[in-house]
Amino acid sequence: YHKTVALLNGEKFLKRLSVAALETLAIIAYKQPITKSEIESIRGVNCDYAVQKLLEKDLIIIYNINK
Repeated sequence: YHKTVALLNGEKFLKRLSVAALETLAIIAYKQPITKSEIESIRGVNCDYAVQKLLEKDLIIIYNINK
């Protein structure tokens, strides 16, 4: 059913995640809620691009706790 689901969800789901994005997603899933600086501390590298791609694919959301 991959092609049918991909058509329903659009082109953004047709590409696979990079290793960096997959690592970042795993950290977020395991340690949530987590800040970007905490992710970078765990991975040891900047995670701006990986977080941007995860946001574009609607795999993560930014939650503001100050509301």
